[in-house]
Amino acid sequence: MSTRMSDLLSSPRTRIAALVMCSSLLVAACSAGDDASSTSTLPIPTFDVTTTAPPSTTPPSTTAPSTDPADDTTPPTVADTTTTTTVPPTTTTEPVAVQELILRGDGIGSARFGAAPEGVIEYVTSILGGNTADTGWVDPLTFAVCDGTVARRVDWGVLSLLFSDLSDVADGRRHFMGYEYGRDGQVGDEPIGLRTAGGTTLGSRVVDLLADFPDASVNPGESDIDIPDNFYVSDHFYGLLTGTDPQDVVTVIFGGYGCGA
Repeated sequence: MSTRMSDLLSSPRTRIAALVMCSSLLVAACSAGDDASSTSTLPIPTFDVTTTAPPSTTPPSTTAPSTDPADDTTPPTVADTTTTTTVPPTTTTEPVAVQELILRGDGIGSARFGAAPEGVIEYVTSILGGNTADTGWVDPLTFAVCDGTVARRVDWGVLSLLFSDLSDVADGRRHFMGYEYGRDGQVGDEPIGLRTAGGTTLGSRVVDLLADFPDASVNPGESDIDIPDNFYVSDHFYGLLTGTDPQDVVTVIFGGYGCGA
């Protein structure tokens, strides 16, 4: 294949159109005892006892009781001034994946474009668990028009990582070249909540996307060439929308270098 991806995807418009078609093809390729007790009370015997007290030979005391506090042997009463307050601990329940796998224009989390595939796959697996699909290394034409001689896509639900031996970031060796998060028209599938450093994620409103990326463009789709409504931050970070109104939402986020169709 002599055609380079940079020729196929020479503009944001054609790049997004190609990636949407590529995404559909890639998905098709990857689908391959109780306690008891009793008490007995015995009768207590009684006896009549008669006692005769001897006459007292001690004259009554005429000594007045002591008023010296030092003679008082009654233990003092000390007020309990100890107050115990239990404060519930503050905990963060945000998933590790959300904290770690930040969506970036140069990679995802700690994995950068150009890194060795096995290390990237192992890294993401350590966070998300086993993948849900893997094409293995195949001819790029098996699922899309990728540069190079081999390509591979590995999925964890709606997060997909793409690998090749040729892209704008590396040539002649197998490497991590891009990711896709989300599927066009569906929001809410695992892994949920992956986001940019500024908080943009699947389901984010257009108004919030623009607050995160003030220079981003929001573009209406073109039905004649199957381009959905989309946003564009840079050549390495863009995605799809349900529409272009402020309350429309993000449905797919692309990062890195994709394949043509």
